Amino acid sequence: MKRRSVLIRGLYISAAGMLPRRVQQEDTVANNLANISTIGYKKSTIFLRKLIGASYALDHALGKDISQPPEEIRIDFSQGTFEKTDNPFDIAFNGPGFFRVQDSSGQIYYTRNGQFYLDGNGNLVNSGGFFLLDDQKNKIRIDGNDVKIMGNGHILVDEQLSATIGTADFNAKDYTALESLGMELFRKPASVSEIPVSTGTVILQGFLEESNVDPIRTMVDMIEIFRSFESGQRAILVQDQALQKVVNDVGTVR
Repeated sequence: MKRRSVLIRGLYISAAGMLPRRVQQEDTVANNLANISTIGYKKSTIFLRKLIGASYALDHALGKDISQPPEEIRIDFSQGTFEKTDNPFDIAFNGPGFFRVQDSSGQIYYTRNGQFYLDGNGNLVNSGGFFLLDDQKNKIRIDGNDVKIMGNGHILVDEQLSATIGTADFNAKDYTALESLGMELFRKPASVSEIPVSTGTVILQGFLEESNVDPIRTMVDMIEIFRSFESGQRAILVQDQALQKVVNDVGTVR
């Protein structure tokens, strides 16, 4: 009976090693690959707060509520490369920082995706219809033909200063607190405060920041994860076969 208990525990230990690989594959690597061509996308990585034990694997298998999963998804905010578009309403940060955008209810979000358009009222909006805000947190309306966006965010319309793009940044320790909402949008909790964008940051007109996902590295990661997951499956199969033998041999009359 002791041997059977050891084998059963071994099954869940093997499963514990497979759990983070499943999360890594589904929630990080696959998502990163799907967003290789997404403007302003920031790749995600997985971080294990602690080693996963057999008891956690058993609770997970039984569908029990886990208050704090041992793994944490983190976002890599490193800058991507630039794509030249020559579209006057395409803008990109060369350096750290975020654009402020606002939805129709007044909620403010932060983004590195600088692909904007003019709506029917002449307001600068993104693909989701969120308004680009100026440094006073007002909508930016373009009323003119010749539009120039300077490195400091000043918008000149027909050679006249029309608005200044609103930008924001955060302390390094606060980046991990930003909540990713999809559509390259982030939301900050109330406990996190904005700080001014670095003086070294420049806004580029006619450029877009591409995803910071490295496709080759990500494909290698996917293969490594798959092989590791396969190893766990083989370990479970071997232990299951050994367990079947123990069960069948118990009580056999010699």
